[in-house]
Amino acid sequence: EELKVDMSKFAQSDSKDLKAADHKGQNLKATISGVSTRTYPARDDNPEQTKPVLAFEGKEKVMVVSPSNTKVLCDAYGVMDSDWIGHEIGLSTKEYEVGTGWIITPLDIEAPEFDDDLPF
Repeated sequence: EELKVDMSKFAQSDSKDLKAADHKGQNLKATISGVSTRTYPARDDNPEQTKPVLAFEGKEKVMVVSPSNTKVLCDAYGVMDSDWIGHEIGLSTKEYEVGTGWIITPLDIEAPEFDDDLPF
């Protein structure tokens, strides 16, 4: 007898993480409401890793932050996690060899001033 099961329910993720693959081609805005960390156990050839996790105002899902996006946030808002809270960021997606990832853009920092008088 042939089984007939709707398999689409297995494609639904009940993850509490905001996944870039679920938002391909979208540009989202969010305000950081909290910062925590998550530790991933060592596996294969990778050592144990701890990564920042962002919570957002009015949102249930959280976002695990890559090292490159962590650098962006440190450069924009400072190295202390408490300094990131309350800032608005833009989230866009990028395709990498390993899958879809997030690109974080700080939205509430002032652009640097440029000098009109070119010294060259």
